[in-house]
Amino acid sequence: MLDVGAGSHTEFTCEDVTMMQEKRFPVVEMQGSHFEMGQQYGQQCRGLIRDLSAQFDGIFVPDATRHRAARGAMVDAVPFVRAAAPALIEEVEGIASGADLSFEDAFRMNCSAEMGQWRGCQEQRSAVSIAEADECTTLAACTNTATLVAWNMDWHRLLQPYMVLLKGRPDDGPAFLAFALAGSVGRPGLSESIAISANQLPYRSGPTPPGADGPAWAGPGVPYCFLSRMLLEQESTAAALELLERTRRMGCLNYTLGDATGDICCVETTPTAQAVLPREESFVTHANSYHSPRFSGLPQAERERRDPRAHAAQTLLLDHRGRVERDVITMAQRYHFPGQCTGVCHHTETTMTLLSFVAEVGQGRMWAAYGSPCEHAFLPYSLEPPRRRSRSGVHG
Repeated sequence: MLDVGAGSHTEFTCEDVTMMQEKRFPVVEMQGSHFEMGQQYGQQCRGLIRDLSAQFDGIFVPDATRHRAARGAMVDAVPFVRAAAPALIEEVEGIASGADLSFEDAFRMNCSAEMGQWRGCQEQRSAVSIAEADECTTLAACTNTATLVAWNMDWHRLLQPYMVLLKGRPDDGPAFLAFALAGSVGRPGLSESIAISANQLPYRSGPTPPGADGPAWAGPGVPYCFLSRMLLEQESTAAALELLERTRRMGCLNYTLGDATGDICCVETTPTAQAVLPREESFVTHANSYHSPRFSGLPQAERERRDPRAHAAQTLLLDHRGRVERDVITMAQRYHFPGQCTGVCHHTETTMTLLSFVAEVGQGRMWAAYGSPCEHAFLPYSLEPPRRRSRSGVHG
């Protein structure tokens, strides 16, 4: 049995939810054609987008001598996105127009994960090509009342002010809620039929682990932010898996998927390979290690030591087998390792859990905590049609 509250550092003790801060994400409401939605977004978040754009390269590739090469590697992805999701290219054009950025700068703001993984290849990091900051955790469960898909997004503390929630109603697709760093077309979230969460994996070009010289960059593909939006357009988990199968990807991530029928899974992906993990329970958990034998993943016996967040989340849900509902999922998202300041709920001096959410698939609702979930309440957000925009546009 896991002790969920006891043993946590006093600074991050998980209090009863009524004692937690109730802070909402800025909600960016947009509707219409993809260019119109992007332009609305760019206008509403112009200051945030331009401020983050000015720092972007330095955050994800600190070595300034590599900035030109990094920018070139990211712009190489444009033809892949244009072929796979031309509407999202129109959305980037709209964001660039609304925020008064160049198209190239606006496009690159969708490549933060890929910038970091490209950097890992240049630095020849052999064992792990993602930074300590990239410690996201994903969960999904079939419960008695709903399909739940959950995400803890862990990254640099300095990114917290740039997190927004996109609430979109495109003319040609399903309504969606998607979290984003201001300027990107989105990350995980919820649409009318499906929800997704994701976590980065150590970079490799295919199924084989890299050698001692580190991973070799596999070249361009469709970046994670665009894939997230493409997945949210699907009507089922099966359709999402088919989309991943036919799409050349640019990074290495696990996607945790769930649809309204209760079909949930984790699928580990590299640029050229993917593996769906078998589901043995009514829930799945994942963090930042490969589990599939196809990728020489960690066997179950090694995960407590080498993949402790995924193991802790799995163990807590096993402790509540048959009783896993939203409150158990959020309990797992708040979990700290005994005697430590971190855990599934992640805290270091420079990194933290930027957000947590639990999506209720098919019910049009998401519960999200702003920042560390041990300190912030999960508050509801709805897929209901956007209100007519005010002059400021962004709603709290």
